[in-house]
Amino acid sequence: MTADFVLAGTGSRSLRVAPHEVQVEAMHRCTEAVAARVLEHGSRLVVMSGAAEGWDELLARVAIRLGVRLHLMLPSRSYAAYYWGRASVLERDRTAEFAEIQAAAWKVTFVAEQILGTTALKVDGLHINFHRNLIMVETADSFVVWDPTSRGTAHCVEAIRRAGKWRDDMVLGPGPLSDQQTLPIGTVSGTHRPAEAMRH
Repeated sequence: MTADFVLAGTGSRSLRVAPHEVQVEAMHRCTEAVAARVLEHGSRLVVMSGAAEGWDELLARVAIRLGVRLHLMLPSRSYAAYYWGRASVLERDRTAEFAEIQAAAWKVTFVAEQILGTTALKVDGLHINFHRNLIMVETADSFVVWDPTSRGTAHCVEAIRRAGKWRDDMVLGPGPLSDQQTLPIGTVSGTHRPAEAMRH
């Protein structure tokens, strides 16, 4: 049996409050990147999302929309209640929206409880969110990255580099890409679909 190909994402939560046109462009680029991997890997493809608002959320929604298996890699069981609830970047309770994404996932992993065997927020001096990043880097074959300069994303990018998995073309934005990096907007597996920004 051929092994799965895992495409993970890392990116800024702030994408969720970025200008509409930035969110639309991010949606285009994310969709094209995932669609290209579908063409390359077919049913072997698994999309892994760290389950944060913003880029992780967009990647998860794109995977669901394209019918790709979605693996949510959550730092802990309490993550969604805090980061999609009390600390949402939209300053409202979005836990019901997250629950819809979680229900559509092929697999859900809670790093603290299921991998590290703890409910602590820090392990060996490192916040559990960063442990989630390290597990994703260890597991994934490739990445799609949005805004590699943001704090959490920069931590994950550094881990990708240390693991020898980094490629410059993993960065999809923000900002313009070269013609070689940009895929035709709206093309998904040979068909054309209308632009659709992150829902809700």
